[in-house]
Amino acid sequence: MCIYLPVVHGLEEKKAQRVHKEPLKGTGTILLIEDESAVIETLRKLLERLGYNVIEAKTGKEAVRIARAFDGDIDLAILDVFLPDMNGNKIYPLIKELRPDLKVLVFSGYSLDGPAQGILDAGAHGFLQKPVSIEVLSQKLTELLQAR
Repeated sequence: MCIYLPVVHGLEEKKAQRVHKEPLKGTGTILLIEDESAVIETLRKLLERLGYNVIEAKTGKEAVRIARAFDGDIDLAILDVFLPDMNGNKIYPLIKELRPDLKVLVFSGYSLDGPAQGILDAGAHGFLQKPVSIEVLSQKLTELLQAR
C-alpha cells in the first residue's frame, strides 16, 4: 500500500515569518468595557504592554459615566456585546453621543453575526472575536488609531 501526500511549498517560510512578527506598540487611552474579571485583567495587561493607558468599565452605566466625566481624551473604546445591565447596542449610541470622535471596537466571544453586526452597522469601527492574540490586537489598534 502506498500513501501519497501533497507537497506544500513555502509553509516553513510562512511559519517563520509569523514567529518573528513583533506586536505593534501605540499610545493613547482606551476605555475597556467588559464585565468578566479574567478578560479585563488579561486584556488590560496586553494593552498596557502595547503602550496604552486603560480605563475599565464593568457595566454599561459605568462606561457612560466615564465617557461623560473623564477629563481627557479617550482614543478608543473596546466594547463587549453583552454586559450585566445593558447590551452593547444600547451602550454604543450613548457613548458616541457623549464623545462623537470616539472609535469603538466591538469585542465578543460570539461570531460577527447578530448583535455585534448591529453595532457595526450603527457605526462601530471594527470587530475582534475573543480570544484574541496580542499580534492581532496590536494590528487592529494600530489600524484604527493611525488616523487620529
